[in-house]
Amino acid sequence: MRIKYCLLFLFLLSFCKLFAQEDPKFLFFPWAQSVFNPAAMGEKENHMNFVGILRQHSMGNKDIENPIDPNDKNNTGNNTGNNTGSSGRNSDKPSYPNTDGQQVLVNIDSYIKKIKGAVGVSFLKDKNGSIDNIGFKLGYASKFRVRGGKLSVGLQLGFLNMTPPTTDKIDPFDQGDPTLNFQSESLMDFDINFGVHYKAPTWYVGLSATQLLGGLRISGEENYLNTTRQLYAMGGYIWDLKTPVPWSIEPNILVRTNLVTWNFAAMVLARYNGILWGGLSYQYDAGIAVLFGAVPFYNDTNEYLKALELGVAYNFATQKDHYVRGGGWGDFELVVCYGFNFYKEKALSGYGSSRHLYKNQY
Repeated sequence: MRIKYCLLFLFLLSFCKLFAQEDPKFLFFPWAQSVFNPAAMGEKENHMNFVGILRQHSMGNKDIENPIDPNDKNNTGNNTGNNTGSSGRNSDKPSYPNTDGQQVLVNIDSYIKKIKGAVGVSFLKDKNGSIDNIGFKLGYASKFRVRGGKLSVGLQLGFLNMTPPTTDKIDPFDQGDPTLNFQSESLMDFDINFGVHYKAPTWYVGLSATQLLGGLRISGEENYLNTTRQLYAMGGYIWDLKTPVPWSIEPNILVRTNLVTWNFAAMVLARYNGILWGGLSYQYDAGIAVLFGAVPFYNDTNEYLKALELGVAYNFATQKDHYVRGGGWGDFELVVCYGFNFYKEKALSGYGSSRHLYKNQY
């Protein structure tokens, strides 16, 4: 009954008209929870968890309004209006600069018994068109046992270095537009993220808010490329099919808003015996994605290899602009997960009660 209320809440929230600039998006959003919800850190007990995600966004997309000038030695893509290729000769197929993007995420977190909580660090690189951002986050999540599940409350400190666009990367038609105030120096912001997360044996739900300070400018020009607060709501469920062959269906849902726009993402995975999985994902402003993954060394005797998990996804764009304005082949994403068990159980010696082996770690 509780999972029904949680999913109903997320469904209703998706219809709220909220208004801002969005964080980087990933097709494998259930694996990237720690980035936008610090309370989700350390959910895999007794392990140091590693998650790496590489996303190539709008592969092959071109800036059709800025053909490359063959006389420009830097090939920066100044808008010349000429249909000339990179060889400098007239051509029916002009050369255009790429405008695709790339997102790279590296997250490491672990539950630590002595502090009864989890700590984690995240590194994020977000290159989208002419803007290149690099972020670092450090967080802590306190864990509690609540009614058979785990309730987490997390806080995250973040630093974001932004490299704004310059006139050598963008050649606007209206050079006198006062909003195109390009800067040459990089910008540095400090911010705080907060979240709560509850995980039961077969379901989970989380709420979080990122960039609560709205981007506290540490260095660089004030009131330029400022970040805004963003809200997230996420939930998921594991449905065991109870078949002779161990299959499960795992739906996940994510609703987010930057207080300017809102975004909805849903994913359904079919998992076989915890070894192979595949499914479909849909994002409101991106498209439909196909996902596959495996634990390739599940039956290996080497326990250090058994924890490795790999997944790939390809997104088919559904927005008309992806095909009309510059083309593009869609989005490709790769995820690598690894959990290292560094807690060793102590062997019993002498007299004592075995009940201590099963003591609630929270």
